[in-house]
Formats: sequence, C-alpha cells, structure tokens
Amino acid sequence: MIRSATGYHRTIAFINFRQAGLNWTTASNLYTNWRGFVYSPLIAALFAPLTYLPWWLGIVLWQFFNAAVLLGGVALLLHTIGPPEVKKHEWIVYLLILPFALGNLDIGHSNPLLAGILALSVAAVSIRYWWFSASCIALATALKIYPLAIGLLICVIAPRHYTWRLLISLSFVAIAPFLLQHWPYVAAQYHAWIGTRQSDDRLNYPLKYAPLDLWFLLHWIGHIHLPPLLYSALQVAGGAAIAWLCWWSGKKNWALQRRLLGLFSLGNVWMMLLGPATEGYTYLLLAPAMIIAGIHLSVRRSRMALLGLFPLLLQLFALARISFLPNLKPLWIFAIQPVSTIVFLVISIGWLNTSRLWEHRESGERG
Repeated sequence: MIRSATGYHRTIAFINFRQAGLNWTTASNLYTNWRGFVYSPLIAALFAPLTYLPWWLGIVLWQFFNAAVLLGGVALLLHTIGPPEVKKHEWIVYLLILPFALGNLDIGHSNPLLAGILALSVAAVSIRYWWFSASCIALATALKIYPLAIGLLICVIAPRHYTWRLLISLSFVAIAPFLLQHWPYVAAQYHAWIGTRQSDDRLNYPLKYAPLDLWFLLHWIGHIHLPPLLYSALQVAGGAAIAWLCWWSGKKNWALQRRLLGLFSLGNVWMMLLGPATEGYTYLLLAPAMIIAGIHLSVRRSRMALLGLFPLLLQLFALARISFLPNLKPLWIFAIQPVSTIVFLVISIGWLNTSRLWEHRESGERG
C-alpha cells in the first residue's frame, strides 16, 4: 500500500524493491507486470531483510546506503584515476553531482547505488583489486544487465587478469539465489525474469514510456524509422568502437589511469545512448565522468573548456525542468539529455586524445 500521508508515495522505486523482497520471502511470483520489478532474483533476495523493518526505516536505510555508495565510489575514482587538477577541486565534483543524485534518492531509485558500484569497479582496476572490481560488475549486472558493458571493456584493457575473474563472479551471482530459497522456486523466477526481459521490446514503447536515448532522437524527434535489426547492429557497432579505442589506447602507451577514464566515460555514454533502458534519472550514471572532464578542461584552460562544460549545463537544465517545471513537456525538451550526451561523446574523444592535457600525469607515472 502507498501511504501518501507519510510521503511514501514519493519513493516509487523503493516500493517495487520492497514488494519484491516480500514476494521472495513468501516464495511468490516476482514478475507480475512489465512496469513492476524487472531486476534479477538476487536483487529481490537482497531486499528481503528490509521487509522486516518499518516502512520509514527501510526507506531511510536504502537512501543512506545509495548515497554512501555513490559518494564512496566517486571518492575512490577521484583519488585513483582522477587528474591532479580535478583532485584539487574535489568539493566541486560533489557539489555538481548533488542535483543528479537528489531526484534519484527522492524516489528511492537504485541509480546512485549503480553509479557508485561502477565507479568503484573502474577505480579498483587501477589499484589492481581485480576480484573486488569483478564482484562489483557482477552485482551491477544483477541489478541492471547492461552495466556488464563496463566489465567487458575492462576485459579488453586487462584480459589476463580480469576475464576469468569476471566469469567466476558472474557465475557466483547467478547461483547465489539458489542458496537463499527453494531451488524449484528460484528456477521458476529465473525463467520468468528471462522471459519478461526477452519480451520487453523498448523500441516499441509508447512515447510516454520511451527511453531517452539515441532511438528517441532518431525515431521520435527525427522521424527516422530504422529497422530494429539495423538499430541493434548500431548498438553492437558502438560498443565495438569503444572496445577498439580501449585496445588502441594500450598500443599508444596511454597511462592506465587515462585509459580507465576513457573507458568509464565512453562506457557510460554507450549505456545512455545505446543501452536498453535510459530514463531521465538514469543520466546520473554519466554525471561523474561529465563533471571530471568539464573540471579538467576548465582548470587546464583548454580551448575546449567552455565546450566541456556545455553538456553538463544542458544536463543541469534538464534536471531543473523536472524539479521546477514538471508540467513543461514539449517533445523537444526531452531530447536535451541524449543530445548533451552526444556532445559529451565528441568532447570526450578530443579530451582523451589531447596529449598535453595528460603529459604531467603520465610523465610522473613513468618516472
């Protein structure tokens, strides 16, 4: 039940998670409709303990946990692979990421948790915490399947160290629910989960529910009607291009930190533009990379400085519209977030390939 008098109605996403946890404890069906619980059985099992707590306490703990993982992930990312110029202005990073996080925390969404986990996974690679990184990717994949893309890109950078660890971590995450409930029930939930994911074709969503990604720009804004198979090929080609860049950067002897920042930035760009489930709140995942790039370019007084801040300003404008003008809904205004992501993609390629921006960091590492 949603109790508006106490404000529970605002934590829409948390309600779905908590209900899934309750269904798990009673061995009930987790997957009842296409707009309900859409995550793996493991996520339902992990939410089961919260069903024994009062509503208000469960919500508060969930929000604090999300915020802590997000801040912890961003902090580790900055201190391991962040450019020195950005570390000196660390407080600006947290200040700018706050608007992206607040809306997600308000509705109890898992995006802050996911953003923090992905930041932790990439940062851990730079300090050779391979198992920790692989475990983060496996958990993120259980939450929302598409973050596996980040793990696959890490495999390109460190294939011998990472690939087998990622496979083992994914296997453990897949098996874990069978240790927490009756096997026939878990098997049935996996079958239902896979079935609902296969039948959930988001390219055919009505405009009201359409993901805000490249398909939205092409289909709803540009009225370009690509065949689904061709769009799928575009998704694969986009991922392959980023993987090639990760490989090529190794051939060019880029420092590991520079390569990981590129992986983190472009991997999140792919998830926003070509991933399967991009909503307005999902753009929190891109915020850390966008903020780091913008500050780095600004502090180094690069010719791209103003351009580097432009996509961030567009994203903040979109967030302000959601918060202060929620009834302002012309079709073009929903294009701001994917358009800003395309702008950031172009900027990222220039940012990563401008050697003078990285000379101080790389010369220090080689010495």
